[in-house]
Amino acid sequence: MANQSLSLQTIIGMVVVAILWAICFPFITVGLPDAPPLLFASIRALLAGGCLIVVGMKMGRMPHYSFQGLMMLALIGFSYTGMGLGGMFLGASDVGPGVATVLANAQPLFAAILSLFVLKEVITVRLYLGLFIGFVGVVILALPGFDVGADRSIGALYVLGGAVGTAIGNVLLKLQAGDGDVYWPMGIQLVMGAVFLFLASLLAGEGFEVDWTWSFAGAVFVLAIPATALMVVLWYALLARAPLNKLNPFTFLTPVFGLLIGTLFFDETFSTVEMTGIAITVVGLLVIIIVPKQESVLLES
Repeated sequence: MANQSLSLQTIIGMVVVAILWAICFPFITVGLPDAPPLLFASIRALLAGGCLIVVGMKMGRMPHYSFQGLMMLALIGFSYTGMGLGGMFLGASDVGPGVATVLANAQPLFAAILSLFVLKEVITVRLYLGLFIGFVGVVILALPGFDVGADRSIGALYVLGGAVGTAIGNVLLKLQAGDGDVYWPMGIQLVMGAVFLFLASLLAGEGFEVDWTWSFAGAVFVLAIPATALMVVLWYALLARAPLNKLNPFTFLTPVFGLLIGTLFFDETFSTVEMTGIAITVVGLLVIIIVPKQESVLLES
């Protein structure tokens, strides 16, 4: 499967995943004034996980997990949900959008290294080249948002830690993908992640002050249902179809769609630098997605 181009259905699915991921950032910004970051992330994960568990129950599918299976879901919940969402929410208030974009999108690079050893996926020179080009495009795309003058090293570490956690979680998800139902495992790991985030909130002394304004409630709903519940179900299903390292680079499109959302709904405009970054990012994706016939034949033999 590693030597074949992605199907059109898979490509469309990954574009939808990138769009759902892109809508996270503006709604996190909307909700942060009304709740502490880790508690906010915990609420998001708990609502999303609860929704998926209810769907699983309505479909009449009751899970039977071994201790090893539950520990795997706990590891996914800690890394993918706990570290991933925790880093995203903590970094959102401390790091400029440019730095956050670059650090968050280092995730496919971390995952590529991990998958080489854990998943034994074939990583060709073309794949490395596509990852490099795509990441360069993201860096250029984020340049207008860099805040060079501020000392934001702690926030940068939060975002970087979140990227590492998401990469670890993606590798673990790939190991689980295709193994039975999708709603229960995704729901359980989200609830477990919510518990980890809540404990982290307690340890950080954030408190429980949440201002349930209409804007905050709307942000929680959007973040939990389409941007988390729907996204993880689609992502889990796609992981069962294709190698992680051919799907993960689509996350480079997240800042691209973020800019498009800003243009359509917030009257933002593209700069020449941003348009250049978008073009380079797309080139990097095309390098990964389109497999030359010569390479396909060589890998098959």
